[in-house]
Amino acid sequence: MLACRNSIQPRLLWSSSPLNFYDSTRIAFRQIVFAGAAVFTIVVLFKDPGISRLFLLVFFGVLAPLLAVLNRHQPRWINWRFFFDKKPVPTLFIGGTDRFPDFSSWLANQLQLGVAPVGHLTYHEQDLPISDVPRLGSFDDLGRVLADKSISQVVMFDLPDTTADAEKLLGCCIAQGSRLIIHNNFGDRFGYALQMVSEDNHSFLCLHDEPLQEPINCGLKRTLDIVIACLVLVLVFPPLALLVAIMHRLQSPGPLFHAQMRTGYNQSRFLILKFRSMHEGPGDVDKQADIDDDRVFGFARFLRRSSLDEIPQFINVLRGEMSTVGPRPHLLAHSRAFSRDLNVYQIRYFVKPGITGLAQCNGFRGLTSTPELLRNRVRLDLKYVRTWTLWLDVVIILKTARQVFVPPSSAH
Repeated sequence: MLACRNSIQPRLLWSSSPLNFYDSTRIAFRQIVFAGAAVFTIVVLFKDPGISRLFLLVFFGVLAPLLAVLNRHQPRWINWRFFFDKKPVPTLFIGGTDRFPDFSSWLANQLQLGVAPVGHLTYHEQDLPISDVPRLGSFDDLGRVLADKSISQVVMFDLPDTTADAEKLLGCCIAQGSRLIIHNNFGDRFGYALQMVSEDNHSFLCLHDEPLQEPINCGLKRTLDIVIACLVLVLVFPPLALLVAIMHRLQSPGPLFHAQMRTGYNQSRFLILKFRSMHEGPGDVDKQADIDDDRVFGFARFLRRSSLDEIPQFINVLRGEMSTVGPRPHLLAHSRAFSRDLNVYQIRYFVKPGITGLAQCNGFRGLTSTPELLRNRVRLDLKYVRTWTLWLDVVIILKTARQVFVPPSSAH
């Protein structure tokens, strides 16, 4: 929320957009789950027989809709009651809205939260007027307008062009006691949505939100990887390796494993392990296998379709070269070609490659035969990099486990 009186330093107090019914209900459901888990934990720990099931049913039945209503309306009420003294916040806008997507809807939300538009100053000659907001002059008139209109808050739509303009903007706002907010439009200026982060009292711009740059998140993910890798390598790998060795002897004599160089975390290279699924001999190792590829022998088609040929990669997971979940690593030649076709491709390597990933569990696996398939894969890979949670890993693992028994049509 941008509106806050009598403050010179910008400080975001609440989300600028009121929650809709779906979001408030979703958050209420999550709160109920946590509250329920806490209550039942206390009941079990203290072995308290005095809490009846009927009471708990009525309690949570009333609490759920109450939380949904509070999530939707309480932030706005708190803002209005405690921060605005029930008075609107006189706000001055500076610049053009051409680099502020959805400004109209943003302003509509701000009006509900107490912002009162007083006027608009143009910064460049080509700046267009704002509907229903009076034009009070240009940037040269800033000091006069702040004093005449008792402006409490200034919102500028773009960074000042020069140091002199920046000094004037800061000086006028400080002298008047007006709060200054400058819209972060780096995404529009650079053609890419940069994120602002703070560390050790310094501000930085980065390409993405990266949850896996947090040490705690890294530790949680690594713990999950080790647990799953140990279970698979103890319970699944030995009998499957024996079966594959027998079928190799019957259908395609040769080594049990196939190793290939792949690109990993931060573009480092490592040898990925698979159960061998192709006949030994000369061939184009950079060619992706298609449905009718004669290099793949009979039993290996089942291995590839069910993804069981990837099981040895849990050894890579234990080594720390891979994760259970992450963007799939491609052949080196394919990575070079894909990065030429799609300039954001290399961002996939901000995290460890995975045995399965968000793209694979959503059906984008197998042969990458068209630019559209590549774009869809990379889009989901980048979404994973930006939005990782431990729960997302669990969901992807469960979906992948299901696909072992019910492979999607893209699997071959």
